[in-house]
Amino acid sequence: MNIKVQICGLAIVLLLYIFYKSHRTLKLYREKIFKNAMFSCMCCLTLDIASLSAILYRKTLPLAVVNGICKTYINLLVWSTMFAFVYVFVDIMATREDRGLMRFYLIGTLESLIVYFLPIYIHDAADGVYTYGPSVTLVYVFCMINIISTLLATFLYASRINPRRKFAVRLWMCIWILSAVVQFFNSALLLVGFAGALGVLILFVLMENPEANIDRRFECFNSYALNEYLTKLLVEKEEQSAVEISYQLKIEEWKLDIEAIMTKTLQALNQYGSVYVFKNVNMDLVLLSDEKEQLEEASKEALRIFKKLTGLEHEITPILTERIGQFKEAEELFRFWSYVRNEYIERKGEIFLVTDEIIDSYIRYDLVKQEIEDALSEDRVEVFFQPIYSNRAERFTSAEALVRIRKKDGSLLSPAVFIPVAEDTGQILRLGERVFEKVCYFLKNTDILQKGISYVEVNLSVIQFEKENLAEQLINILERFEARAEWINLEITETASISAKQTLLENMKKLIEYGFHFSLDDFGKGESNLMYVVEMPVSLIKFDYDMSKAFFQSDKARHVVRAVVQMAHDMELRIVAEGIETKEELDAMRNESIDYIQGFYYSGPLPMQEFLEFCSRQ
Repeated sequence: MNIKVQICGLAIVLLLYIFYKSHRTLKLYREKIFKNAMFSCMCCLTLDIASLSAILYRKTLPLAVVNGICKTYINLLVWSTMFAFVYVFVDIMATREDRGLMRFYLIGTLESLIVYFLPIYIHDAADGVYTYGPSVTLVYVFCMINIISTLLATFLYASRINPRRKFAVRLWMCIWILSAVVQFFNSALLLVGFAGALGVLILFVLMENPEANIDRRFECFNSYALNEYLTKLLVEKEEQSAVEISYQLKIEEWKLDIEAIMTKTLQALNQYGSVYVFKNVNMDLVLLSDEKEQLEEASKEALRIFKKLTGLEHEITPILTERIGQFKEAEELFRFWSYVRNEYIERKGEIFLVTDEIIDSYIRYDLVKQEIEDALSEDRVEVFFQPIYSNRAERFTSAEALVRIRKKDGSLLSPAVFIPVAEDTGQILRLGERVFEKVCYFLKNTDILQKGISYVEVNLSVIQFEKENLAEQLINILERFEARAEWINLEITETASISAKQTLLENMKKLIEYGFHFSLDDFGKGESNLMYVVEMPVSLIKFDYDMSKAFFQSDKARHVVRAVVQMAHDMELRIVAEGIETKEELDAMRNESIDYIQGFYYSGPLPMQEFLEFCSRQ
């Protein structure tokens, strides 16, 4: 009896099983299927040996027992190939539904029953010992169907299967097909069971080694495992609680050994058996559990250890999120934690409990972010123009370009809603570029200049001025649309001039040399300082809405406005008053020698076509 190949295969799978069970796993459904495949392979190899033994001693054993053992062995071959298909199908499924897989298990059961009812025969001769007959032939057919189905699935659903898993399964199936073909034509070579063991080994090495989920430095689950586990929880809408602990400290300033702190912390957290501990990127820890109380205790322990080792009390803040099932993917949860840290956490050193109101606020934030992204990709970003009246020329000579987003239902998304989000996410860069493109197109391809408009004011965001290549970018756009620099007045804000002053000045110099002019927007707001008027090469100052309104409400404000107007005119700068809404306000601004008036008294922001019609009437 030649069972060396089977014993070798069984030894391989047993060692893999022992090694696999010696590590804590994430209990993913895919891991469950892999364990089933390992167990099925072990049973298959064991029964392969048992069937050969039963055949050898068939004269002393009842025929029904011998046939039963042989049929059970070949049935396990069918189930091994079935588990291989299910292993791939778990990746393809959008959600884990046991009843969705039941149809495959029912098919496997039906195949097994057919095999059990068909006859099996034993060949025992000098050329070898093996079984044959209708049941064996049908097993070959069923196995080939399962193997080919598995291979086809890796091609038909290639985009939904992990690339490494796809490669591993294809290699396994090819080995199985090769061994089945060899054994079919040479029944004495019993290779199919060993091919199953090789397949399990391939899956283990490439995909299912628990060591791949472990951070070797800290002996906890790593960021890859975190993404896998969170994907499983969020796709299946499992209600678990999570804590994020960020150790993003001023390490050099405090001279802290963060690795030592995290090592001590993780050693302590291992005592909480129901808590899964992950090390995410940037020295962050993520704790997950379906027991909120255990999470709270673990978080308090982390705070206690940090305080004990550093003497610091207010540098880390665990964020406790009770129900993470509301999020769609892991990255969204990470973005949410970042949002909470930036927007809500003021006092550090204690657990911060996320409320439903905070989650609702973030969901609205994320919806706006997605709306901006969709508007940019679907060309739903529009430019409205608010006319600016020249008191000297007694007509409208310019306008301010204002960005608007048209929603899919045709309504407009309020700038007060999307501008802060765009600035926070960096989308303001693309919005600003899109507005500049549309203004250049408008000036070049309409007769607005013939209608008396000399130039259009275009806002530049703080973030745009942090780009060293801003000047080159704007000039390239201008030249692409064949527009002229004197048609556009660029608005800068005082905030921008503080945060990126040197870059701002360099960009302004290049743009002024090319022919652009600049306005100082929102004067009197934010980090206001008259020195900005002196330092910035602007030709126009704009009083923001609040400054204009304050003129009518405060004697001090009136003195300031008059002083600024006098100073500006002495420096040959012009003044625009924004937010003028009544005849009384208009007359007062004229009496103060304000050069330009902008506000709802004349007109609010108008869509492009309406603005053209408005200018035609003057």
